Amino acid sequence: LEMATKAKMSEEERAELAQKLDNDLDAFMADMATKRQGEQKEKKEFDFEQWSRELDEHPAFMKNADDLAKAANGQYGETIQALQALKYDHGETEEEKKETAEGHKLEGNKHFKLQKYRWASEAYTNGIKVMCSDRALNSVLYQNRAAAQARIGNKRSAIKDCATARKFDPQNLKAVIRGAECLLELGYASDTLQWIDAALKTYDVVDDGEPLLKTVADLRAKAEKEEEREERDRRKKRAEFAKELVEKKKLLEALSARNLNFAPRLPFNKPELFEWSLIEVNMPQLHDHQRVSFNEEGNLMWPLLIQYPEVGQTDVMTECDETTMVGTLLQEVLSSPAEWDPDHKFKMDAVSFFVSDQYEEYLMEVYPWTSFKEAFSYPGYQIKQGLPVLMIVTNEHRDKKFKQIEEGTNKFTTL
Repeated sequence: LEMATKAKMSEEERAELAQKLDNDLDAFMADMATKRQGEQKEKKEFDFEQWSRELDEHPAFMKNADDLAKAANGQYGETIQALQALKYDHGETEEEKKETAEGHKLEGNKHFKLQKYRWASEAYTNGIKVMCSDRALNSVLYQNRAAAQARIGNKRSAIKDCATARKFDPQNLKAVIRGAECLLELGYASDTLQWIDAALKTYDVVDDGEPLLKTVADLRAKAEKEEEREERDRRKKRAEFAKELVEKKKLLEALSARNLNFAPRLPFNKPELFEWSLIEVNMPQLHDHQRVSFNEEGNLMWPLLIQYPEVGQTDVMTECDETTMVGTLLQEVLSSPAEWDPDHKFKMDAVSFFVSDQYEEYLMEVYPWTSFKEAFSYPGYQIKQGLPVLMIVTNEHRDKKFKQIEEGTNKFTTL
């Protein structure tokens, strides 16, 4: 490509432009990774050939002027102009650029040996930013930066650098090995096999390649074992999911048949969208999470919160059978006075039971002969976070504070 003659850039301008190019390339690589995640939430095979094709579309990897010319007016027009500016305006020869990049590589190697991996990564990055035309050297710089990134825990960044190193030099088995190790450590055994097989397709054995090939073979064998284990785990999870789906469907059908009102709302017709957390009860009074379930007879067993609003006290019960009458269960609860009820005002013949409507506009009396199944199905009553609530008040308090909305109904309002 031809460039108009212009004054040389200052060091500050060159550094700023080089940083822009580096940021552009990082953004491009990040966008590729994000796009992969968006296409499929589950783990996906690492398609190196597709990765390579997309890298070819970026100006940093275009090999000839014709490709650059075709892309100059497209998405990467500014990037191409920046590359041209760095190439033509500064006046460095390719040999000088290679020497500079080599110097950064040696500096990074020294830091790496001293286990100063962040410094090493920065040195390799500086070598990459030189953008010399030596593809083998660029491959080593990316490969070495991948090694430094892996040592400080940035496995995904390391894999990205290994892919780029392979793009510059398909013969770089060290990049293949480093990428395979990182993929395995992240739990991507199947992707590791794809990664290795794609690399070996384009690899030509050289004199010093045999030891590295043995390492690759060992990694592949390890990946195969891990893939078998992953497949067993996947089969187990699928079986567990299928079993759990049956349980969810059975429970949702039972809850729906009883015309129960829940907050949050439950997806009665879509058990695959139902999460147990929607009905799990977690309270300090409980040793573990509780939720409604079936007993051996097929009845629903509920956790139950009992409130005593006039004294600010509560009780929590578990395994409350829906077929039990309210009075039958609470007769035992109220037979002995609680510590906070020394005068035993809350005894069976001196109390009334109520539930509130979902908007707390009125109360509905629950009679002792009413079953919990019937009480929980009262129109307007709502079970919040899987926990039904029943209120107990003394008859004296009821007569003073409650007013019947309409004679002959069980609906009351507070005064």
